[in-house]
Amino acid sequence: MQDGPASRLDLNLLAIFDTIMSERSLTKAGLRLGMTQSAVSHAMARLREVTGDTLFERTGRGVRPTARALQMAASVRQALDQLRATLRQTPPAFCSETSEQTFQLYIPAGLDLFIAPALLSRTLANPGISFRISGDRVQSITHELRTGDKWLALDYGPPKTNGYCSELLFEDPFVIVAHPGHEILDGDLTSQRFETVVHVAFAWGCDHSPLSERLAELGVKHAVKYTVPTLASLAAVVAASDLIGVLPLRMVQRGFAGIDALAWRSIPFAVPPMQIYSIWHESLDADDSHIWLRRMLREISAEI
Repeated sequence: MQDGPASRLDLNLLAIFDTIMSERSLTKAGLRLGMTQSAVSHAMARLREVTGDTLFERTGRGVRPTARALQMAASVRQALDQLRATLRQTPPAFCSETSEQTFQLYIPAGLDLFIAPALLSRTLANPGISFRISGDRVQSITHELRTGDKWLALDYGPPKTNGYCSELLFEDPFVIVAHPGHEILDGDLTSQRFETVVHVAFAWGCDHSPLSERLAELGVKHAVKYTVPTLASLAAVVAASDLIGVLPLRMVQRGFAGIDALAWRSIPFAVPPMQIYSIWHESLDADDSHIWLRRMLREISAEI
């Protein structure tokens, strides 16, 4: 089902409509809004498509609102006044010791193994602070951030869409993981030998894998037998089989240090490291609570 015209309404059109109602002239409305008369006319043409009414009729001295415009005027002005009042309100100052706040985060499965406990330990003295963390890969992280379903996301690359902010938190080199005693751990390791060993890889969906993208850029192949959705499941498969995998070094050292059947070695060729970014919608860039959250994630990342 396609959205109707009203669902795609640009709120700027209502502000222009309200100004024309006050001035009863497209020219005067344009001067007041800093717009040309042509731009004002174009805006009203778009609003007419939404309302199905001409809204204004030209007269010798300006324009006259139609019955439909007069019916709309009070509700439009009330809505605009309420919106302006909301935007003018100063939110209460955020204090982590006393404020009540639930932060919604997206953290890729695997990173949560050491970020979530660090968040907990840093907020034990803040009874009003809580977190709702999701690790399920969504189709569009930016959509989740824009609609408010997630306040902040951690991801393996910066957003490519305008309207979002990001910060590089840390970089982590990739290493080869295998069960202890695997032949890949001994002797010289060339890129040709790396390509012949059977791998388990992690990816979201069918084809999105930060490692695969990096290897493809280098012209290096890897024979993937299994594809799993998380870094944790990759480690488990490697520990229980003769397959090898590639994981970020910090993940191996901090997240999977307790898995005895897991060993690692460096990759014999230069692979760009995994990068972790924090991403948020620009509307939250100056929010005190969000600034506090980003600072805490920055401190946690420096200690990883």
